Amino acid sequence: MFLDTIAAIATPLGEAGIGVVRLSGPAAQSIALGLLRTARGEKLGGLQDHRVYYGKVVDPQTEQPVDEVIFFYAARPHSFTAEDTVEIQAHGSSYIVQRILELLLANGARLAEPGEFTQRAFLNGRIDLVQAEAVIDLIRAKTAKAHQLALNQLAGEPSRVIGRIEAALYDMLIHIEAVLDFPEEGIPDLQRAAMIDQSRELHGQLSAIYDRIDEGRKIKEGITLVITGRPNVGKSSILNALLGEEKAIVTPIPGTTRDLIEGFFQLQGVPIRLVDTAGLRPTDNPIEQIGIERARKLLDQADLVLFIVDNGAPFSEEDRAIAESLADKPVLLIVNKTDLPAQLDRAALAGFQPFETVELSVVQRRGFERLEKAIIDRVGLGKIRLDDQPLLNSVRHKEALRQALDGLAAFREGMELSLTEDLLAVELRAVLAALGEITGKNVNEEVLHGIFAQFCIGK
Repeated sequence: MFLDTIAAIATPLGEAGIGVVRLSGPAAQSIALGLLRTARGEKLGGLQDHRVYYGKVVDPQTEQPVDEVIFFYAARPHSFTAEDTVEIQAHGSSYIVQRILELLLANGARLAEPGEFTQRAFLNGRIDLVQAEAVIDLIRAKTAKAHQLALNQLAGEPSRVIGRIEAALYDMLIHIEAVLDFPEEGIPDLQRAAMIDQSRELHGQLSAIYDRIDEGRKIKEGITLVITGRPNVGKSSILNALLGEEKAIVTPIPGTTRDLIEGFFQLQGVPIRLVDTAGLRPTDNPIEQIGIERARKLLDQADLVLFIVDNGAPFSEEDRAIAESLADKPVLLIVNKTDLPAQLDRAALAGFQPFETVELSVVQRRGFERLEKAIIDRVGLGKIRLDDQPLLNSVRHKEALRQALDGLAAFREGMELSLTEDLLAVELRAVLAALGEITGKNVNEEVLHGIFAQFCIGK
């Protein structure tokens, strides 16, 4: 239990219908009562649990009203943080909510750190770490699938599945340690064949979760597509067509795009980050050189590169140099301007297979359905599904599961080799420690700080 009481604005600053200020901690009620009054301006003797009130916020030094508000009190442990909590809903003026926060801080509260409300919910045992991470995922969700994934995690389904696996592992560990620690008590010997079968089954369950983490990452973070090619092959026109807006300036002048231009759209419920880059070519222009260098760095981070060539022009040395630089990257080759008489030597492209090729005409709006299908196939969006199976979605989850899988495989091998109980117990403890890193049972302060630092203040 925390000894201090925190306060923060829980809504974005700016004009809005409602602005929310939140308090959490042992002194939440007494601090709030210092500036809350009834609608007639009378002081309140106390607040009833889970009751909504209408009244005023005043400056306790002068009794001057700040705003008419709605407020409610939730007593521990039946609140988001599992602490005493007061929430004040005022008119959504930046000045009003800031003034209410100032009065709460002057009355004894401390300004909350980013994510501290959710961190307290985790540390007070109301939610586990996967659920805590789901809160920020829910806030940041850009699509219906990302929203549903976050809701599934917040509801605790992945944690329940991991919890069942942990329980089975603890049962095995208890039996092993009982045999190890009490050899004279007549405890039955290890049923090694049964434990081998059980560990194999648990390994399969963890593998199924592990194999789907990349699906979860794509749903949550989206896919990055980078458009590249030499100048004037139609990169910016393709960007605008896919986004459905005039995001990039399109002119016949080479080098018009000198910096990264990006936008977002959705495919199969997954957010797609589409980035147009400067045309890759030798240049003495220092500004264009900076754009080209940024483009090259981004190509290394792309989930898929859309390499554009011009059907109305011969395959140039610039095209060839770009193609060679993409040899080790995931590439979709787009032959643009197929509405023009063909001058592109298709034989010249043969050496750059297995680049999958899509023919496109932005002018005639032809080939875009084929392009979207090719993107879906290349980045695996067609495999993504949301069903009753748990989905985790971060590099942290993936690394912890990998360690758990390695430890479980080592345990099974030790069983098959008839290793001693003490060595088998070490392997099982390592598996449980790795799973504990996912749910937060076994996680260090540095990891916690990195997770909650991503949150906004007030959540």
